[in-house]
Amino acid sequence: MNNEVEIKNRIILKANEMFQSFGYSKVTMEEIASGLGISKRTLYKHFSNKEHLLREILNTIKCEVDNFVKDLIADKSMEFIEKLKRFMNFIAKQGARLEDPIVHDLMKNHPEFWRDIEEFRKKKAYTNLSILIEQGIKSKIFRKDMNTEVVVLAYVASIHSLINPEVLSKLPISANQVFNEIIKILFEGIFTPEGRKKYKTTKLLQENYGDL
Repeated sequence: MNNEVEIKNRIILKANEMFQSFGYSKVTMEEIASGLGISKRTLYKHFSNKEHLLREILNTIKCEVDNFVKDLIADKSMEFIEKLKRFMNFIAKQGARLEDPIVHDLMKNHPEFWRDIEEFRKKKAYTNLSILIEQGIKSKIFRKDMNTEVVVLAYVASIHSLINPEVLSKLPISANQVFNEIIKILFEGIFTPEGRKKYKTTKLLQENYGDL
């Protein structure tokens, strides 16, 4: 049983790596099996077709993203400003992945998958940032004389309007640079003087969150 789970996980990891490098449409099930050194029969035993495999990959990524953010937000031992920076660093890394070939491929050739990804991004961004804003206000890092919902809506709208493949292809800067500019504009305006000082002087721990 454990061996079967291990094989399935290996398939997901390898397929995800190949889809990100070459795009979903250009990779065949035969190439995935060859890259893993397994038979096509073994591959099809776990996944009925390439679409089934892609859906499993997307579900795995969603779960990993969701679990990371939930654990971070629930961590009561961490100072809020450190939590905020880790959250922003994580989101920036996810945004940078929008420049991978698979994203352009899905947008152009498989829009149903792209719509699913966008819906997940918007829903989680709204929910998680709402919680973080409230924590920031309680920690006296964010100003309390503001409408939290408006701030969250402005953030989500900015992220999803600017950090997408179509817009990024027209800009002379990377997704990470665009994200940093959005944060600079939106967040520095809602910091208290104390919060702004802490944000600018606190160094984010150099951690590798890994590629999802």
